[in-house]
Amino acid sequence: VFDHALAGPAVTVLRDYHSENLMLLGGDTLGLLDFQDALAGHPAYDLVSLLQDARRDVDEHVEAAMVARYKAATGAGEAFDIAYHVLGAQRNAKIIGIFTRLWQRDGKTRYAALCPRVWRYLNRDLEHPALAPVKAWFDATIPFELRGDPMVLAA
Repeated sequence: VFDHALAGPAVTVLRDYHSENLMLLGGDTLGLLDFQDALAGHPAYDLVSLLQDARRDVDEHVEAAMVARYKAATGAGEAFDIAYHVLGAQRNAKIIGIFTRLWQRDGKTRYAALCPRVWRYLNRDLEHPALAPVKAWFDATIPFELRGDPMVLAA
């Protein structure tokens, strides 16, 4: 499945590209925070980071429109769509793990409260046909009813 995300051109990706790391500097100037982990990666990575933001709800219609706009501007095709969902699933699974650790180990409950949103994004990404083997693993390992708010599930 990851082969889809490894194909194509490598660009600079910030890897932590989300609303809280963007700031308006005045006029049309945008500033970026927290870019020290930047590296070369797939062009879909930062777009999925922004449009599947763990801290903000992004309506799936807005997400689809922004992906379509990106594809129209760059000429990207179906391979981009596949990479977008593969990287989204990878990123969202990683975030769920990190947020659960921050809640459990560090007592930061605000991170656990973000998990339901991230699970929604992950479940949507898993519906892409290219992720069928990953979806099958999740379905066999983590029942759908356990994909949500870890604080509620732990109670």
